Amino acid sequence: MNRKGFTIVEVLVSLIILSIIAVISSNILQSSLDTERNTTKHLNSIKELNLSSSILRRDIRQIVNIPSRDFFGNTLYGTFVSNENSEAIMFNTKVKSLSNKVSPIKRVEYILEKDVLFRRQYYSSNPYDQNDYVESVMLENLEELNFTFMYENKWHSSWPIGSITARKIPTLIKLEFLINNRVYSWLVEPNISYASQD
Repeated sequence: MNRKGFTIVEVLVSLIILSIIAVISSNILQSSLDTERNTTKHLNSIKELNLSSSILRRDIRQIVNIPSRDFFGNTLYGTFVSNENSEAIMFNTKVKSLSNKVSPIKRVEYILEKDVLFRRQYYSSNPYDQNDYVESVMLENLEELNFTFMYENKWHSSWPIGSITARKIPTLIKLEFLINNRVYSWLVEPNISYASQD
């Protein structure tokens, strides 16, 4: 009597082959998911850098070179300000407003705090309340941040550098920073070349 079927050995060999195929397939799937996750993270990082760069460049290219006041009403020494080793810049720029009744000139500050670069936009060019602003996170996980300023073909670590430059905007503004052991350098040329008028 002929019985057609599988022996235990054949079944075990089939199970082993199926198991090997399943392990290889799951490893390929996991590798694909990891690659997709890393690619998405990298693309999001690039998108964040591009957006931050565009906003910073827009603000600097629309600088308004006018005298500014501090939060107590005293005239600031400089129309564009960045103190020595401060990791911050402050200036007035044109920002589109929904209403024509409100001045488009606003004070903007870029400042590094706890490894995060913030953009603070005040509601006027000479605000009296130092806490009255809208804040945006520009970049996160910065390990270093340096602002330098070009004037008469020399780089300076602060601005203004004297009474003449207190009424001027730097020729070039360079922002250098480190994220995830990668060095980035942004160079922006403001669209302004005259001294402020009192």
